[in-house]
Order: sequence, then C-alpha cells, then structure tokens
Amino acid sequence: MSETPSVIPSFPPFSNWKGISEYFPVQKESVWLNYCGTTPVSTYAIEMMNVYLQEYAKMGIFTPNFSEPFIKKEIRQYIAEILHCDPTEIGIVHNTSEGMNFYSHSIQIPKAKRILVLENEYPSNVYPWEHWQTKGVSLHFVKVGNTPNEFLENLKQELEKKDVFLLSLSPVHWCTGVVFDMDAVSKLCERFDTKLVIDGSQAVGHIPLDFSKTKVAFCAFAAWKWLLGPLGLGVIYISKEESKGFQLVFKGQASVVNDSNYFPYRDEWKPAAEQFEQSTINFNDWIYFYASLKMLSTLGFSRVQERIYEVAGMLKDMLHGLGFALESDAFPDVKTGILAITGHKKANKFQPELIQSHLKRNGIITAVRLGRLRMAPHIGIEEEHVNRVKSHLQTYLDQV
Repeated sequence: MSETPSVIPSFPPFSNWKGISEYFPVQKESVWLNYCGTTPVSTYAIEMMNVYLQEYAKMGIFTPNFSEPFIKKEIRQYIAEILHCDPTEIGIVHNTSEGMNFYSHSIQIPKAKRILVLENEYPSNVYPWEHWQTKGVSLHFVKVGNTPNEFLENLKQELEKKDVFLLSLSPVHWCTGVVFDMDAVSKLCERFDTKLVIDGSQAVGHIPLDFSKTKVAFCAFAAWKWLLGPLGLGVIYISKEESKGFQLVFKGQASVVNDSNYFPYRDEWKPAAEQFEQSTINFNDWIYFYASLKMLSTLGFSRVQERIYEVAGMLKDMLHGLGFALESDAFPDVKTGILAITGHKKANKFQPELIQSHLKRNGIITAVRLGRLRMAPHIGIEEEHVNRVKSHLQTYLDQV
C-alpha cells in the first residue's frame, strides 16, 4: 500500500487533426469505415487500461486513481455534457437492448394504445416493445420517407390518430444515415401527448442532442459506436420528470440505497437512473469508456462531431467524383457521418456486396445495409485513408 499512485495519462489536444490516426492502430493496416457499427480500441484507452491494471494488481479495489465512485462520476458528467442534462439522469448498463427492456417492462401503457417505432428500425428498438402486444397494446411502424421533412409528415399523420402512447425513435437511421429533426419530433409528441423515447446508439457523439430543450422521457445507447467505447457497455438517460415514481420491475443487490451494507435487507430504492445498475459491474469496461470519453472531451465533443462531418464530406466528394449516388443526396443540407451509397451512374457497377468484398480484401471495412453500401468515418480517418479508398474503388470500377 506504500506504492506511489500512478498518474492518469493525458491526451494531446491536437490543434489540427494531422497524425491523430496514429492513436488508432486499426488505421495503419486498414481503413475502418464502420464506426457506426463497432469501434476498435485506441492506444489511449490501452494506455489507461494498463495504468489501471497495474494499480489494481498492487492495491486491488483500493486503487487511489480509479475508485468506482470517481470513474462513475466522471462517466456520468461526460455523458451529461454531451446530452445537456443532469448527471443524476444517467445510468450505466450493458447495451441498448438491456436498457430498453428494463424500461419497457417497468412502465404502464393503457390498453388500446399504440407504440410507434421507425420503419426498418434496429432490433434493439423493436424487440423490447413486442411484449406489449399480448397486453392489448399494438406495435406499429412509421415510414421513414425519402427526406427528414417527409418523415415528419408521416409521423404527424400517425400522431393525429391520437392513440400513440409512446414513440421510440432513433434520431439517425442506422442503414441510411438520415438525421431527423428531434426538436420538431419532440414538439409533435408534446402536442399529441405522446411520450418520446430515444435509441441513441447512432446519435450520441454523432449529432448534437440537447435534452434540456428536447423533451425526452428515456434514452438508451451503446458505448461502442460514436463514443469509441468498449463492446458490451451501454448508457441510459431517464428524465427527472419520468423518474417521479419510477421503479424497475427488477431488483438487484445494487438497486437499493447503501447497498454495500448487506444487512438488514432494504426496501428503499436508489434514484431512477441508478436502478438500472443492478449489481457488480464489469469495471474494466468502465475504465475503457472513461478513457474514450476523456479523449473526446479533450478534443471537444462538438469539435469531434464537426470533424466527423468533415471527413464524411471528403468521402462524399470522392464518391461523387467516381460516379456514385448517396442517400444523403436527397437531403444535402443535413449533416450526417453515415454515408449510404445507393447507386452508380452506370447501374451495372453498383453491386454493394461485391464492392464490400473487394474493399475488405484490400483492408477497407464497410457494411451493407438495406441494399446500400454504408461508410461511417470517425476522427481516425485522414485524407490519406480517403485516397486509399478512392484508389481501390477505382480499381473495382475498372474491373467491372
């Protein structure tokens, strides 16, 4: 116990973005363009984990620089800064599905009401609501449309039926990259007395979200996408208003106040957001996530978002130059970091699975979703990577 405590490593602020890819080893041998899917670890997170594990090896749970209360406080403050909310409204879970299920099974919805979700939504925001169909509540899908404005009109038509109790929406569509106007969505929900729930996995860290202005009851999202966190860690937000009288259907060791004292058994529950943290957590993941958030905070959360758009813009210009068409061409004024390629000026050349396979053989990682080739860059992508993608796409086009 006499060892000198280690120092939490710092991250350089990078006045410009040149060289930042060195902190993402995956970019040395490949070009990772699936940051809206999963994100490889940064060397900074590795360094932080090493420091923690060395300290833990010497002092166990008494590590002076990485106590659970400190790391939890830091994570909640970082997320609160991103979402413009109070840290007490933030809880840490394992994934979106877990958070959504906990919430869905703990609320009450009157019979004959409807739950509305997005057309072609990710399963984490569909399956948790299905149990309501056996309880007299129906689950319906709202059409995405071709533009954000068309979606708003489709949503308005559904809400005008005045039977939608809850709308659970992803602010960014995971397949197409279309970004919805959440202020307008929130106002529509308030107008028609509909509760707004958000699957934030494709939004948090990608687009601006301000829960001090946008009325959201509940939100769940994964840590391993735009926030560069570890697989198997997620976050929930539950508003103070929604917290009033809220109690999870599940009760675990850590659900109650003063949970470190095991006897006598307790009935007094923790505040709503903390109820989602049921018991002993994977603290290694918390350290990883803390490192990623500290890195993004050092760079500036809003500045990171703008860099994502900037790199996406470089890719977009390159793709247009090669004759490709994008989903976002229908909404050019809306910023998005997800590029969904929908076609080519020579129709026979757009074969998304073949393009994906060709790129993967050359170390470029993309995804195919709903017949579109999807690219999603982050701060680890620099101009040299865009040029590498261009070169291999050109080779593909010359061969087809």
